[in-house]
Amino acid sequence: MSSLRVSVRGAAICLGFSGFLVAVTLPWHPSIFALPVDEVVRGFAAWTELHAIGALALILAVVGASGLVAVHDGRLGRLGSLGLMITLVGSMGATWVLGVEAIVFPILAERAPELLALDGPLLTSPLFIGAGLCALGWPLGLALLGLAALRARVFHRSPCLLLALSGPAFLALDGPFVPIAGPLSAIIFGLAQVWWGWLMWRAAAAPSPKPSTHSF
Repeated sequence: MSSLRVSVRGAAICLGFSGFLVAVTLPWHPSIFALPVDEVVRGFAAWTELHAIGALALILAVVGASGLVAVHDGRLGRLGSLGLMITLVGSMGATWVLGVEAIVFPILAERAPELLALDGPLLTSPLFIGAGLCALGWPLGLALLGLAALRARVFHRSPCLLLALSGPAFLALDGPFVPIAGPLSAIIFGLAQVWWGWLMWRAAAAPSPKPSTHSF
């Protein structure tokens, strides 16, 4: 990818706000393994709002990821292109899943709770499983962008490493709803995106940032 023309400052706002939403909302997601899913949905008053906010965060993350590529002005190479593509596909899949969870799950929890069983027809359907697998690309794609940024050496290595490591950690810990470590990984993953949003905003004043080893 030689260059990607987007508003870096606009993308910085999107990525920073996306990370903020991730950090302040996802840690509150209740575990669906402690109780039957329908009971979890009925027992969590903000179920719909939480998943709607999550879907918004994913849409913003795509714009933010595009800006992260653009601010490097072609220096992320093929790894950056791959990371951006995986982020896009993953965000689409995760947005679909969150949309179903926000709209369909509360209805089924009241009218047909058996459909929400972990081994039930909805959660084991090929479409839902496929979308869930695609959703893995959201944090993994951002992690690849962090790794590509680390190789490009435009920004300090700390935010690059944090984004590269926090994405897989979020998947490994928050996905299975690991107590304490799971919510903490979501907070760190979100803060990594907030950090990058701030870096991109600052770098927007310099259209062609030069490779540097100083801290931002």
